[in-house]
Amino acid sequence: MAHRLRSAVRAAEAGEALAPLSLEPCRRDPHAPRPDGGAARRRAERHRGLVESAALLYRGKPALVRVANVSKGGVTLETSLTPEVGEIVAVAMEGHPPRGAVVRWVRRGRIGLDLDSE
Repeated sequence: MAHRLRSAVRAAEAGEALAPLSLEPCRRDPHAPRPDGGAARRRAERHRGLVESAALLYRGKPALVRVANVSKGGVTLETSLTPEVGEIVAVAMEGHPPRGAVVRWVRRGRIGLDLDSE
């Protein structure tokens, strides 16, 4: 999968059209509120300092961003980018394969991503 993200980044830089990250439809409506309001995720343990930076593929262009924290199913990134909630992006962190992600929130220079469960 690392090669797939790298190829997508190079294709975007060359101006080529990008293939979708997944051909499978979303399992649930990304705009629908979570049954637990997201509180269960907030109780999950956060890990800071494991990864300092990540490559974010955002609207077909790569961006180097700072990782604020990583939890079991998500990651908080520090960036000036302002994606829409529900937007699909890809993120690659050092030592981990690239993964698709859904933007769950955007606040004051930070974005919260829900990572695919692959």
